Amino acid sequence: MSGNDKGTPSEHEGLSPEDRAAFARRAAGIGEKLDQAKGRQSELAAGPADFGNARGAAMSRSLRISTELLGGIVVGGFIGWALDKWLGNEKPWLFILFFILGATAGMLNVVRMASKERTPPAPSVRNDEDER
Repeated sequence: MSGNDKGTPSEHEGLSPEDRAAFARRAAGIGEKLDQAKGRQSELAAGPADFGNARGAAMSRSLRISTELLGGIVVGGFIGWALDKWLGNEKPWLFILFFILGATAGMLNVVRMASKERTPPAPSVRNDEDER
């Protein structure tokens, strides 16, 4: 080994200024992608905290739907029973009719509510081949 080989880079080991600039651009691009991934990761980490909110919203919707259905049945049945008593009917024809109408109205309200509160579709994920 000669004295020149110690600590001094040879001609093949050094990078040209263009190569250094290209390397810096790639490093900056990788840094941006890492920052984006960290942002997504922090959003996912916040998921369990939001899980309680989503769970509460789902419970609220389910109670509202069941209340709509039962309310229609109870109100329809009560109106039919009251009309049967008021008119002095011996057979509960109006009770049966209004019970069915109330159940139908309750189910219609449930269908309306369910169609209004549909979950949006999941976002699509692009492949690496799509970006080229």
